[in-house]
Amino acid sequence: MEVKADLLLLDGKVITVDSEFNIVEAVAVKDGKIIATGMTPEIEGLKGEGTEVIGLEGKTVLPGLIDSHLHVVSTGMLLSQINCRTPPMSSISDILTAVKEVADKAEPGEWILGRGWDQVKLSDHRNPTRWDLDKVSPENPVWLTRTCGHIGVCNSLALEIGGVSKDTPQPVGGNVEKDEGGEPTGLLEEGPAMNLVRKHIPPTSFEDTVNAIKLASRAFSEAGLTGVVDAGIDSKTMRAYQRAADDGELNVRVNMMLHGKSGDETAEESVDRISDFPLSTGYGNDLLRFLGLKLLIDGGIGGRTALLREPYEDQEDNKGILIMPIEDLQKRVDAGNLAGMNIGIHCAGGGAMDVVLNAFEETDKKKAIKGRRFSIIHAYQPTEENFETCRRFGIVVASQPSFLYYLGDSYHENVGDDRSKWLKPHRAWIDNGIEVASGTDSPVTPYPPFPSLWASIARKTEVLGTQMGTEQKVTREEAIRMYTIKSAYYTFEENIKGSIEPGKLADMIVLDRDILTCPEDEIKDTKILKTILGGKTVYDA
Repeated sequence: MEVKADLLLLDGKVITVDSEFNIVEAVAVKDGKIIATGMTPEIEGLKGEGTEVIGLEGKTVLPGLIDSHLHVVSTGMLLSQINCRTPPMSSISDILTAVKEVADKAEPGEWILGRGWDQVKLSDHRNPTRWDLDKVSPENPVWLTRTCGHIGVCNSLALEIGGVSKDTPQPVGGNVEKDEGGEPTGLLEEGPAMNLVRKHIPPTSFEDTVNAIKLASRAFSEAGLTGVVDAGIDSKTMRAYQRAADDGELNVRVNMMLHGKSGDETAEESVDRISDFPLSTGYGNDLLRFLGLKLLIDGGIGGRTALLREPYEDQEDNKGILIMPIEDLQKRVDAGNLAGMNIGIHCAGGGAMDVVLNAFEETDKKKAIKGRRFSIIHAYQPTEENFETCRRFGIVVASQPSFLYYLGDSYHENVGDDRSKWLKPHRAWIDNGIEVASGTDSPVTPYPPFPSLWASIARKTEVLGTQMGTEQKVTREEAIRMYTIKSAYYTFEENIKGSIEPGKLADMIVLDRDILTCPEDEIKDTKILKTILGGKTVYDA
């Protein structure tokens, strides 16, 4: 008896992203999986009495896009916080106006939260301070996070709550910025410093976490994302994911990564938690899986906290911040490795990348890591030695091309023209035989994938249009692969998703334009007409 499809997509331009990058007209789906691709007349023969038929009318279809590194709960939570990005904020005054509007409606003592400023994009060309925030919120503690997530600013009340004063010693791996008189400015750099205040913000409840996941899930579907890697979460968040899935409101496939350092815990406490964690890489199902362990060793170039090999422009004494001692990093890496976990480590600057790859070399002596697809996250400034190490161990690069677009102007200012051309060198990574998976690190940069996909092709900044190294551009085909099959490879799922081929999950998106032929700069403006997850429509414009 001939199999009849549940769903047919006909008369389109279907970019399969198979090994030959073939383009077909039609797709047939049965029981959530693709059963055939080809030309419309042959696929039409799989139509049955109850088959749903979608006429594409020439529209372009891609595999569902997969973000290889973001933060789901904070993305969902941000949708209800003050948006400090530029746009809409063009100055510190704009941010203060938004803070005042919230403070005027808040109960005394209620925390006011926001995120997204970038001092290079503000007309003031500086960071906000406690004294700015004090003017508009004297009775409510304020905490605003810079777009990079590695710097926060708070008002005087929040500093008081955190016990931060001119006598506060600098925490290991962090920095409390102080003025010439030794007074804290309200600016706290990196987790150990940020946590002095951040730990006093009321924790997100379990129900709020579930709702944030659901909210982000719906937003991802509208943006064309059918898969994400949520990097650095705790067991409570993993339970919240299960609740969202049980409620039928998880419309994106998630690979979860356990955070390797929780709050102020010591290396020994982290090792115990990692070693005792009940899951190892690959546990779960097609919707919700455990990928491994996420660690963080430095900050970001935009805030001058990424650990570089050479100093930042005009700051001969500043090469960035090493967030934890190297020996503590090694203990955590070894714990995850021995527990059978895939490991991904945030290492933005070249100095941090050297530290991380050395840690991978050392842990390989305890348990082989080749073929286990450990990753370096962000990875701005590789050397030939870094390339060789990555090839030898099969290390994957989880990169965020969107940083070049949204954050590139601050990068250019902070490391200069020559060095900025080598930031996120996708062309060099690929030419050196290293797998590169794309993402956004949302909410560091916005989660919609097409500006990020385009940025790997164009390498231009958002505000000034600065060219960030033309020799590191990738082709449109390569950019699409980085957001589909390469991201699936990173999570060991290239055999079930990442391309439109028989036997794979029916995750597909319908676009409003042909991104292979439209003018290059229009790629970033691509809109989603339909998102299909497992053969079911989860978004319809």
